[in-house]
Amino acid sequence: VVSTQSTGNRRDYIDKRYEDKLGACNKKLHEVWAMKEVQNLNRLRHHGIPSPEVFGCSKHVVLLKFIGENHVPAVSLENAILSEDELGLVYTQLIEGMTAMYRKCQLVHGDLSSFNLLWFKDCLYFIDLSQAVVSDHPSALSFLYRDCRTMHRFFEKRGLKRLTSPIKMFVEVTGFKTLDIEDEVAFVSEIENRQREDFTKFKHGKQSSDDAFEFFFNKLMNNDLSSSDDD
Repeated sequence: VVSTQSTGNRRDYIDKRYEDKLGACNKKLHEVWAMKEVQNLNRLRHHGIPSPEVFGCSKHVVLLKFIGENHVPAVSLENAILSEDELGLVYTQLIEGMTAMYRKCQLVHGDLSSFNLLWFKDCLYFIDLSQAVVSDHPSALSFLYRDCRTMHRFFEKRGLKRLTSPIKMFVEVTGFKTLDIEDEVAFVSEIENRQREDFTKFKHGKQSSDDAFEFFFNKLMNNDLSSSDDD
């Protein structure tokens, strides 16, 4: 179920072209979020990234296949009890999943943490994809680096040996070798420069990725207009 209590920081994940249109349409945002969850999960599964199977969607409710066994749900990564070997396996699967998500699905999770990853039978599942953005979204690289820093803190806290830096995680996921910079200030400045270039492309309608928000937003708005015409 996508919460209808507050839109909160969801606008941070929305293409800037739609901010003005959303002024009076917050109630529709919940439905868009549910539809995005469905499309993004289907995209992950299409590319072989472990994630819940979608059974259906109605308004802000998404029906997903249960992950677990004997009525016991899979544990979140945050609550998983892991051996040293299992922790290393989790890290490997995380990097593989994030890399496939970015390079094959053209998506950035945007809110990745140990609370929205599931660990079940030695497999890491990605969940909560409603806020995920396309890779050429104006803030995609910042969101991705934030995901890397968040997950780095988790593995650091758990004591993973030979843990690489968040910047090197970012470079491994994206393949942007020119961004393998030791100085974090210089690194952040560089990804901000890249994002400004992407924002210019967005402003001129030159984005290359499949923009789920645009598709579903326009679909809902057109349905509203059609309903109004019928009244």
